[in-house]
Amino acid sequence: MARKKEEKKMEVTKHNSTIRFKEDVEYKDLLPVFPDLYLLFMELSDQIPDEGGDEFMHMVIDQNIKDLRKNRKPPGHNREARYRMIFPIGRDNVEFILYPRIAEEESEIEAITAKISEFLDENELEHEIIWDQMEYLMEEKD
Repeated sequence: MARKKEEKKMEVTKHNSTIRFKEDVEYKDLLPVFPDLYLLFMELSDQIPDEGGDEFMHMVIDQNIKDLRKNRKPPGHNREARYRMIFPIGRDNVEFILYPRIAEEESEIEAITAKISEFLDENELEHEIIWDQMEYLMEEKD
C-alpha cells in the first residue's frame, strides 16, 4: 500500500514591522502627516476609544507633535494596547515599529503595515518596510 505524502504549505507569519525612512528624513518632516498617520493607525488597529476618545486622541497627537516640532523622537503610541507604534531610541534613521500585543493568529500586522505604507507613499515619504526586526518585543500571552 503506497502512502500519499501530504504537502504542507509553509505559512510565514510576520510578527512586527519597522517603517524606516530615507537617510535625509528628519523627525520634523513627519509633522505635516503625523495627526492623520496616528488616526489611521488607531483606526486600522481598532483602538479608537469609545469614551473620552477625542480627548485621548488629541492628547497623544499633541504629545507627539511637541517633539516633532523640536525635531525630536516622539513617543508614538506605546501604552498597553492591542497594537503599538513606537519610535525606538538610538537609531541612525527615522523609523517606527508597529507590533501587536495580541495572539499571533488574531494579528493583522501585515494589513495594517500595508495601509500605513500606502498612506506614506501618498504623502511622498519614501520608506522601506523591514519585517520582524524586533522579535524581542513580542511577549508570550498567557
